[in-house]
Amino acid sequence: MGKVSVVMPCYNDGAYIKEAVSSVLAQTYSDVELIIVDDGSDDVDTRSILSDLAASGIRILQSPRIRPAGARNLGIKAAAGKYILPVDADDLIEPDYIEKAVRVLEENPEVGIVYCHANLFGEKNGRWELPNFTVDRMLLDNIVFVTALFYKTDWERVGGFRSNMLHGMEDYDFWLSIIELGRAVYQIPEILFHYRIKPDSRTTTFQADIYNVKEAYRSIYLNHPALYEKYKDQYAMVLREALIQQIHENKKLKKGIVILEKLIRFPILKTIIKKLIMR
Repeated sequence: MGKVSVVMPCYNDGAYIKEAVSSVLAQTYSDVELIIVDDGSDDVDTRSILSDLAASGIRILQSPRIRPAGARNLGIKAAAGKYILPVDADDLIEPDYIEKAVRVLEENPEVGIVYCHANLFGEKNGRWELPNFTVDRMLLDNIVFVTALFYKTDWERVGGFRSNMLHGMEDYDFWLSIIELGRAVYQIPEILFHYRIKPDSRTTTFQADIYNVKEAYRSIYLNHPALYEKYKDQYAMVLREALIQQIHENKKLKKGIVILEKLIRFPILKTIIKKLIMR
């Protein structure tokens, strides 16, 4: 059973990082090191909290602002672990996540990525409804969050996270690179990860700009031509199914809009809708 290095990038996450650190220190797996990468934080409170964490013996690496991909690469390069688990500074993991994930890798040599079920907390609460993993679904969209366990040697083989993906999605790109190595993906059927939803985040900013979204997915496709060629038939089928589903949903939405337009002709409903909007 090898050492696990938890790599935690932090950019002005002082409000949350103590919780994230506590969830790592509470792991039932004994051989864990935590490396926090201060990714150019300029918030006074965050810098103070990181200083306190360093004084308590936690390893802190300093970097200029190099964004999450660069910060993860910096931490992983310095890591002594056989296995790597990225954990963002505002998220949480269950105490037995690492123990169970390591067991999967130790007992299944063909597996290279281990993740789990997850829930959401913060601005939105409830189960994170991600589809079960299949390669064709993964080619269509990312269904594996970044807090998954993998081999450091695999990170070395694929050249780490691409730090030139300015619009994000570098974790998606990284998982596809691991899959290209022939590694299998395993999902533990338990909720062991908690993903914080904040009012504003890198993800919400990215999703709000359709141009950035298109560019990111285009880059991912072009970064993995051999993988998409290998699974071209499965990819074509799942892409077609997704398109049909979207057309169907749009028709339902348009039908609902027509019904709503008819209803608001009644004065009483106009008044109710106006009051709801004013709230």
